[in-house]
Amino acid sequence: MRFKNVKLASILCIIGNIFLLIIKGIIGLLTKSQAMIADSINSAVDIFSSLMTFIGNKIASRPRDDCHNLGHGKAEYIFSMLIS
Repeated sequence: MRFKNVKLASILCIIGNIFLLIIKGIIGLLTKSQAMIADSINSAVDIFSSLMTFIGNKIASRPRDDCHNLGHGKAEYIFSMLIS
């Protein structure tokens, strides 16, 4: 259940930030506002962090196998380091 909730939240964040990136980028270019353009770039970075959360969650939710007898849960910590 936890992995499903994180997956849904990641997808919604990616979609929301894509929308914000487009809107802020268009408004920033039309008004020549450097602050708005910089904020749209910030939204692009937020997309990257949400994507890393999605990928890390997908790997961590895998069941254990022969090579990983305790599962893949530690992937969350690795991806958290990448995000930070």
